[in-house]
Amino acid sequence: MILPPIPLRQRDQAELLDKGAGSSAEVRRSLHDIRRINRWLGGAQLLRNDVFNLLEEHSLRAATILDIGTGGADLPLILQREALRRGIQLRIVALDLNVRHLRVAREDLDRASGQDIQLLRADAFALPLAENSIDVVTASLFLHHFRAAQIHALLHEFHRVARVGFVASDLVRDAVPLWFFRLVRPVFARSYLTRFDGETSLRRAYTREEMGAMAERGWPGSKVTEHFPYRLAVVCRK
Repeated sequence: MILPPIPLRQRDQAELLDKGAGSSAEVRRSLHDIRRINRWLGGAQLLRNDVFNLLEEHSLRAATILDIGTGGADLPLILQREALRRGIQLRIVALDLNVRHLRVAREDLDRASGQDIQLLRADAFALPLAENSIDVVTASLFLHHFRAAQIHALLHEFHRVARVGFVASDLVRDAVPLWFFRLVRPVFARSYLTRFDGETSLRRAYTREEMGAMAERGWPGSKVTEHFPYRLAVVCRK
């Protein structure tokens, strides 16, 4: 980071989207906010780079991707477009437990010619997939929703179904991104759900050291790195 860390006390508070708040139109608006945040604040680029680095390390020209907690499925669409640019054939399954999220994802994918991305409603803690049945598992802005024991269980499932490895990107808990979010809310948080959940997410998130203690010690081949602007990546190579 450019600035030294400014500690922010962790606060575990449920997010409105997780609680089922808001109308269908408001949920769609919030998921589109998240898509905008991923695109402009580094999340999409970080996940895309780590995924294709893994594929290149294994010289894969065809691969399967499972995106956990996909929301509006904006990241699967970004991965698909990058794969087409690189001449790589991807089969992508976008998973979420929330029916309203999947409904928005289907509408957006149909408009963006992403019909070949398969949507799956399932519980990330009990993935309906066989061991080593997916090449790379991805998750973005997902792990901060859970506490240590739950994250351990989730990463166990990611590791179980992944053949090559998994990539999870998330926020870094720090006072600076919290202040920045408050400043840019009019641009990036057009839904009241995002305005509440954005700040809540930043307070629920982990530092690199905290996430490293959970991931690097539990799964050999895992590495947790921090990236500008205040994003972390958990990459596991099997």
